Amino acid sequence: MRIRAQIRVGLCLARFTPLQAFTEKRGSGIIGSVSRLQGDKETPEPIRSGRSGTGSAETRTEVFTLLHLSHEQEITLIKRLLMAQGVSESDALSLAAVVTHSDFTGTYSHGLSRLCFYLRQYMEGALVAQPDFRCVKDADASLVFDCGGGSGIVAVNRVYDAVLERARKYGVAAGVGRNSANIGCGGYYGYRMAEDHVIGIVMSNTFPGQAPFGGADHLIGTNPIIMGCPTTNPNRPIVIDISTSGIAVGKIQAYRRENKQMPEGWANDYDGNPTTDPHAAYCVRPMGGHKGYGLAVFVDLFGGVLSDALTSAEIPYPENIEAEKSGFAVILLDIAHFIDVDRFKEHASRYASLIKNSRTAAGVKEIFMPGEIEARAIEEKKAAGVDFSDALEAELTELARQCGALGADGAAADLLA
Repeated sequence: MRIRAQIRVGLCLARFTPLQAFTEKRGSGIIGSVSRLQGDKETPEPIRSGRSGTGSAETRTEVFTLLHLSHEQEITLIKRLLMAQGVSESDALSLAAVVTHSDFTGTYSHGLSRLCFYLRQYMEGALVAQPDFRCVKDADASLVFDCGGGSGIVAVNRVYDAVLERARKYGVAAGVGRNSANIGCGGYYGYRMAEDHVIGIVMSNTFPGQAPFGGADHLIGTNPIIMGCPTTNPNRPIVIDISTSGIAVGKIQAYRRENKQMPEGWANDYDGNPTTDPHAAYCVRPMGGHKGYGLAVFVDLFGGVLSDALTSAEIPYPENIEAEKSGFAVILLDIAHFIDVDRFKEHASRYASLIKNSRTAAGVKEIFMPGEIEARAIEEKKAAGVDFSDALEAELTELARQCGALGADGAAADLLA
């Protein structure tokens, strides 16, 4: 379904060489024009012109034709694009569920805009459509998997399923995966934990984007950590999905586009000095200084070393379109082995109410529990649908033609028919 909308946008016409920054030694460092790969909720893919120029900025009125999708339509679109690449229907559905969850929680960086990159990875052979996914070590409550170079999203869901089965039996179970790839929107796995009445954690390493605390080289990934658990309200689980860096790369990209000075503490320059100049940014800084650095290191130890995968420093940068060979860990505790599930959910809900009903700081209207903003977004967007720009539809259309999902005259919207 398509709608037309007139939107006033501020265009920052800064000139970028696409994806240059990951291989630069100085200047913009890792912070390049890669917003399709690393984005922000505050700077979503929809409503963007895509023009580039000489560094000046202007504001003008643009008329966009927007692709409007319901939750079910986005899943259908993604499934058909992936199956045209040789991905099985079950794996395509698994991947589509996570990508769609991303867009419908407002995390556009890992929604359809990220799907474009996944499709290119499949076409270039950096992702295997039908991987040889196998368990290489089974020790009851601990499992090790080789993910065969396939989608990290599919891999995490498969490992999660296996770990969940063992957690039901043993109370606690853990699984690690190697030879994997980007795991997509982590919050989805937190929702799975809540639905399955477990409490747990998922960790994955990524390509190097931040420097060690006190260091200058980008050696550590933004290495996300995801946790989740249920409450009495199935639509309000407690979920956290965070990177171990203090700021997302996409925010620095936004400041570069607008040629604005960044707040202090976001990034370091090539020599490891703090900088507020987005054009000099070389590494993002760890969340909370040494604390985020320590967490990022342990994500690499769990996801990379324990699984015998690559560590962040060894994972290729996205623009190389190579097999990532990253790793992840899934740890689940079956609540029923520790406490009555209903009692847990009631106590968790009382705890959440205590926090939400506590005094707010000056100027703050409401306290949110972890994951609550995203949960509200899901409800709103499932009712209203999500809009995607012509630029993104054009990119999806071209990729669909290249992979054979559409004929030469087809459009992405035709995949919904």
